[in-house]
Amino acid sequence: MLGKDSRFIEGMALGMWQANCYILGDVELGTAVIVDPGQGGGPVVTERLAARGVRCEAILLTHGHLDHVWAVPELARELDVPVLLHSDDRYLWDDPARAFGDLPPGALQAQFGLDWDPPTEHLEEFTDGYRLAFAGSPLLTRHTPGHTPGSSVFLLTDTGADEPLLLSGDLIFAGSVGRTDFPRGSWEQQMASLERVVLPLEDRTLILSGHGPETTVGAERAANPFLREIV
Repeated sequence: MLGKDSRFIEGMALGMWQANCYILGDVELGTAVIVDPGQGGGPVVTERLAARGVRCEAILLTHGHLDHVWAVPELARELDVPVLLHSDDRYLWDDPARAFGDLPPGALQAQFGLDWDPPTEHLEEFTDGYRLAFAGSPLLTRHTPGHTPGSSVFLLTDTGADEPLLLSGDLIFAGSVGRTDFPRGSWEQQMASLERVVLPLEDRTLILSGHGPETTVGAERAANPFLREIV
């Protein structure tokens, strides 16, 4: 998928929500970065890192919803790496149950059997336009509120291949966009984020979403009814 022979990106759908987790790495450098490790991601991700022969440098989060962060405490502590999350989703880091509304203490344990214990000592917060360099890949963060206040995407333009790469989280999917009916979601912000961040990208930009199959900006510009509404 990436033009440089030693670079790779590997995706896997995890957990009951089938949230996409990605490993972006470079076998020549022996390093990688993990994006959105969801439910059950701990053993799966560590096995894939070992199979590729790479060491994780960081965990990147597109937003703080449970289906994208479930395995973060386990992996951050086991791999001893920083976790990067937009500052506006810090409230979800402290308690992912807040995404579902005003729930009583212990709701995650009662409903999902999860004792959330965030490794805050590993947390690093970023803002819009933050430039990252992991696994030999320069990544640009773009803040795209709407799905959550801190929803963000990661843009990789230096792929060495024909297509730039957008790790879009739950901003945009093949044929659809992220829902905004959770507490603190905003349809107006979601549409503004799509117009500001996605539409200016080249048609050949490959989109790897938080759920579902890959697509391109060109395909979504032509057929996605929500982008067509903006255009």
